[in-house]
Amino acid sequence: MRDKLIYFAGLFDGEGTVNVAQYWKPNKKVNKRCCDTFGGNLKEKPRKEHKMQYRWRRVFRDAYEIAKAIHPFAKTKKKDLEKILKHYGN
Repeated sequence: MRDKLIYFAGLFDGEGTVNVAQYWKPNKKVNKRCCDTFGGNLKEKPRKEHKMQYRWRRVFRDAYEIAKAIHPFAKTKKKDLEKILKHYGN
């Protein structure tokens, strides 16, 4: 499991965002792995001039549990993850 968390922390560092709505841009296979590991839904967003976009989203306490799991391995998004931990950790 540790290797998966390191992988997802790297994925989040490279592709993830922390805001009101969180969207990741990797392909369907990667998003499917996120769903398999952390739950949630995978949605396709057809785009006219670009490749299909796949979105995986987790909110509220689910986002907290994910942040708690990948925070130790994150690099560039570590401070963003700390915001989630601080907000829900009380």
